[in-house]
Amino acid sequence: MTTFSDGLARADGRLVLAELVPWAGTIQDQAGDRLRSEARDLAADRRVTAITITDNAGGHVRLGPLTLGHAIHDMGGEVLVHVACRERNRASLESLAYGLASEGLTNVLALSGDFPKDGYHGRSRPVFDIDSVGLLSLLRDASAHGLHFTTGAAVNPFKALESDLVPQLLKLAFKVRAGASFAICQVGWDARSLHELIRWSEAQRLGIPLIAPVYILSRGVARVFSRDEIPGIRLSADLLAMVEAAAESPDKGRGRFLELAAMQLAVARGLGYAGVYVAGQRDAAEMDRLLTMADGYGPDDWRGMLAEVSYPAPGAHRLFEPGDVPQLASDRPARPLKRPGAPLFYRFNRLVHDHVFDPDSKGFSAARSVYGRLESMHLAKPAHVLEQMAKIPMYGCKDCGDCSLPDIAYQCPEGACAKNQRNGPCGGSLNGECEVPGKRCIWANAYDRLKPYGEALTMLDREPVLQDNALRGTSAWANTFLGRDHYQHGKGEDS
Repeated sequence: MTTFSDGLARADGRLVLAELVPWAGTIQDQAGDRLRSEARDLAADRRVTAITITDNAGGHVRLGPLTLGHAIHDMGGEVLVHVACRERNRASLESLAYGLASEGLTNVLALSGDFPKDGYHGRSRPVFDIDSVGLLSLLRDASAHGLHFTTGAAVNPFKALESDLVPQLLKLAFKVRAGASFAICQVGWDARSLHELIRWSEAQRLGIPLIAPVYILSRGVARVFSRDEIPGIRLSADLLAMVEAAAESPDKGRGRFLELAAMQLAVARGLGYAGVYVAGQRDAAEMDRLLTMADGYGPDDWRGMLAEVSYPAPGAHRLFEPGDVPQLASDRPARPLKRPGAPLFYRFNRLVHDHVFDPDSKGFSAARSVYGRLESMHLAKPAHVLEQMAKIPMYGCKDCGDCSLPDIAYQCPEGACAKNQRNGPCGGSLNGECEVPGKRCIWANAYDRLKPYGEALTMLDREPVLQDNALRGTSAWANTFLGRDHYQHGKGEDS
């Protein structure tokens, strides 16, 4: 049997991941029996490399992936477990890592997770103590305790705006530095975006296998996607029109949708992807039809399919100039778009930072001396009150004590980001807007603020930030000047 690690090492396009979505119930109930039966049939297909198990996908409460993963592992199936940070603090994630390793579930896709949608007696409060970068670091460093994981990350190359797309790719490179050894793409239908991700990965020398998305659509699911109800998945008006027309056929479009998915698979192989992730729960019979159809194509047939799987968002930002085939990218970088100057408020913050908060500035030395005296005179609390009087109205400060304002172009990740993302954007933004309605993505803002200074492409060239919760409710200024926060350690707590 081919293991997941073997499939990654080969990177020949033949790696196939089949998704299973847990249910709201127990492993022994009727749904559990059915899903275990489906898993057994999928595992019996030698073309299926591994079965992936989602972790409360979409923010809905379901059976945890550890239970189902254990059952599939016991029946001899290869498993890739999703682990989200949404409901777990870092202590819980460490504990989960011990449990996963104990069960032999060492293939992990590290995710920040979708924002919660439901819970007992109302929506649950999200945790997001650390994010996917922090989780990757935690799993990497677990090797000191004898735990060895094959860890991967998610990436969304289908963003339409430059300020959404480029930070997404910068975060992928960050994830690789934090320990990701493979990356899985979010669901999307744009061959050129997939090709540009390959080009960009090669240019950045990421050196990891990339896994492309495949999805067998239906009219109902396409309508949900087109309404932007699933974070990170966008279905264009042109693709929806094709789906609606196909659904009027006698088979309700099933044959057309299967063919489209098979072409997605063939194009992914042709582009050089290590394999595919077949998203949306599929039984063994449907998976067999999909793989058989894709295997029936000739080695060069994918080029003629590019237009069939290319449904970009109108005006989508491109990293590279078009190639000889319009649906493919060339090796030439696209001309950068011009941006207006940075906001006056941000320019003011840079000025203050350079003269007061830069450790090499005279202001920093003076402030360190002042705060040292304030603490020795037991005046730290009044100084903290004055600090909050400034920071709450200016930044929506939540008094975490381990401030990341300079990390994100002077925006508070706790006050302005629904997921407290301190190490780059999640995959759920849409046209610069957060997946939680009414919020602008702070990382899209950060990109736009930093670009006029030539710093946008290096904004994540640093160690992961894992805030120290022991500092909550204390003066972030004092902690900075007196060397107690993550800046003075030179790295986050993943060290």
